[in-house]
Amino acid sequence: MQGRYLFALILVAICLGFAIQPHITAEMYNFQPPPGTPLDDDVSDIGARVATFLRGLVNGRTDEAVNDLLEGSPLEQDGEKLAQLKIQIDQSEQQFGKFLRSEKLRLEPVGGSIIRAVYVLHCRRFPVIWRLTFHRDDATREWVLVALSYDTKYDDVPTTEPSRRPLQ
Repeated sequence: MQGRYLFALILVAICLGFAIQPHITAEMYNFQPPPGTPLDDDVSDIGARVATFLRGLVNGRTDEAVNDLLEGSPLEQDGEKLAQLKIQIDQSEQQFGKFLRSEKLRLEPVGGSIIRAVYVLHCRRFPVIWRLTFHRDDATREWVLVALSYDTKYDDVPTTEPSRRPLQ
């Protein structure tokens, strides 16, 4: 009989311990992610940068859009390739049709110093997939574009889970 009371007392003490224990949160310990880890703000800023770039293409401002996107990037150092890129983008509008609007497919950090962005640029004839990779420069701590490509390889497009709607 005494064993049951002791067991019940221990069980009650354990339950009370869990019930009154404060919830541990990151804020209680002033949690900071490891240095170099992309924060949500970094990812959002990159997303806004890419959206601004694609909106510039839609509005026919290829030169300005490319220059703004490549600012500080090693890709802007080669003037010949930069001019060629702008010409290719303008020619792609002739091939795929008028640029209409863009849509974000994926925007995600990869490790601590890379953010990948995949967007679709809807055009009159065919959609075009844009892939952009940004890297955090160790010296300046700024995010710079290090890779840019676009194509119509739809099978390589990352899939996203469709939003679930409640059954009615």
